Amino acid sequence: MFELRRERNGRPLLVGHRGAMEVAPENTLPAFEAGLAGGADLLELDVQLTADEQVILFHDTDLQYKTGIRGQIGHFAADYLRSLDVGSYFDPQFAGLQMPLLDEMLAWAKDRVALMIELKHGPIFDPRLDQHVVRLIEQHGMEDQVVIISFDQFALRRVKQMNPNLTASLIYVGRFCDPLALIGDVPVNALSPATDFLTLDEVKLIQKAGYACTPGGFYWDYPTLLEWGVDTISTNNPGAFSFQ
Repeated sequence: MFELRRERNGRPLLVGHRGAMEVAPENTLPAFEAGLAGGADLLELDVQLTADEQVILFHDTDLQYKTGIRGQIGHFAADYLRSLDVGSYFDPQFAGLQMPLLDEMLAWAKDRVALMIELKHGPIFDPRLDQHVVRLIEQHGMEDQVVIISFDQFALRRVKQMNPNLTASLIYVGRFCDPLALIGDVPVNALSPATDFLTLDEVKLIQKAGYACTPGGFYWDYPTLLEWGVDTISTNNPGAFSFQ
């Protein structure tokens, strides 16, 4: 099981959001290489299930913005999706980049850097995504080198039922009187609140209950988050971040 808690690691862990999405097209090998070179402890990525049940890296619900093709990942087979250019939208120098498969990403990352894998459910909710992700992690022997995150509690519960040794975190957005009540019967190890709704009291509440607080989103007040003692710091460019 991967340890996320600051009290065990001695400092917050640095997460490269979609690799290093300021530096290179998100969820592609150049972004992950930049994130690793920039000092990330974990590289965050997004996975979806293709029509032929391959687990592929892609964030958006629709393909159009990044590829010019209408439709969702689940409507197409992996070979076709991997023929699409997912680099040109970012910069012409990245023309021809293809979507990686999770199998390839696990092989690349093993014993090199930990991965934070977001299960992208909705509007298609297919439990086979969770099943294939867990199977691939087990095949690569990386149970202690990954963290599974999702907005979908059903998905996280399935993951923990399949392999209780996998670290899991629930992503949520909003201010709640009792964020711990969101956990329900899902045996997660961490909570991942959106930073623009986060408060010091919420950080302390989560940690006092024994969970790691691993904030996400696109709003990051780094000095404040470090002062609050969060367990992870997420950035779009790990190489530009300093703990000082």
